[in-house]
Amino acid sequence: MNMKRYVATACLLIATIWSTNIYAQFEGQISMNLYSEDNGNTEVSKLNMFATSTRIMIQGDESVNFMQGMSSDGLLIRNDMKDFLILTGNKQALQVTKSEIEGLVEMMASWSGESANENPTAPVTKYEFSDRTDTILGLETAELIVRDKDNPGKHLSVWLTPDVDINWGMLGERWKNMPEDIDRELNGVVQDIVFKSKNFPLKIEAVDGEDRTTIMEVTNVNRSSVAKAMVEVPTGTTLMSFKDFMFQKMMEY
Repeated sequence: MNMKRYVATACLLIATIWSTNIYAQFEGQISMNLYSEDNGNTEVSKLNMFATSTRIMIQGDESVNFMQGMSSDGLLIRNDMKDFLILTGNKQALQVTKSEIEGLVEMMASWSGESANENPTAPVTKYEFSDRTDTILGLETAELIVRDKDNPGKHLSVWLTPDVDINWGMLGERWKNMPEDIDRELNGVVQDIVFKSKNFPLKIEAVDGEDRTTIMEVTNVNRSSVAKAMVEVPTGTTLMSFKDFMFQKMMEY
């Protein structure tokens, strides 16, 4: 894997939304740093996740451009409402369902000439637990090694804990029409190790020989009821349907 794929895999292991059991689950705030390199300089992006038994809010310190003409200040996953709210600033949020996201990804893939992985084959990525353990932020973790057969000398080292049980909800379901590289991670290792096994990554390292580079690390795990307020739609926010959004974009061209 190259660095971009490492970062993408790390984000998928973090970000993306999983599991269905609502009992004895984590409620609170998880803060983390994401590290990337730009012209030899290490850049740090901060990410906060607020989780309750039915909802998750993911917010970064910077807006994210996820498609032309639209950036996001945060993502609210409402498992109780079966929808996703993409906060776009200016008191607006795009309200979409899982099937609408799958359709949008398929459409964007067709525009770019990239085909969706409708019939996934055996995964290229292989993974296994090592015998290494570590204590991170007072939580016991086990090392998962994720390998890519195209780069046998490199791997990801993912430190997982079973003590942070997130209700990922819709993210834990199989996602359709994903590009092949995303499908391989999201519906493969992430599904098996994070969603189904209810593990949470506290640190992810890119390993090349003897060199280890941290690309994600959790900096704080705070069990608190403050998350309940953070997973509500911000006051005064107008919700825009996916159909209205697509019509608006068509009128711009």
